[in-house]
Amino acid sequence: MGKMNNDAGMPIALTLEPGIYHRCTCGESDYLPFCDGHHQSGKFMPVRFEVQKREKVYLCSCGKTENSPYCDGSCGIELKDIFK
Repeated sequence: MGKMNNDAGMPIALTLEPGIYHRCTCGESDYLPFCDGHHQSGKFMPVRFEVQKREKVYLCSCGKTENSPYCDGSCGIELKDIFK
């Protein structure tokens, strides 16, 4: 997934409206967790994802997920135990 905060320890929980989003992977954005174009001078590219309906999402902050940009528990965090 790219450069992420390996010390974060928690996914980023957000309620998003329908639309297309770009998850920052370079860590340089002024609008984290979303991309603002800082990657253009580097090797990291944002992860594009679409939200179909208003929903709560859990974005990976550790960079270990196999389901980018979403947290899949690869960091050892169980979403069901944290967000009830």
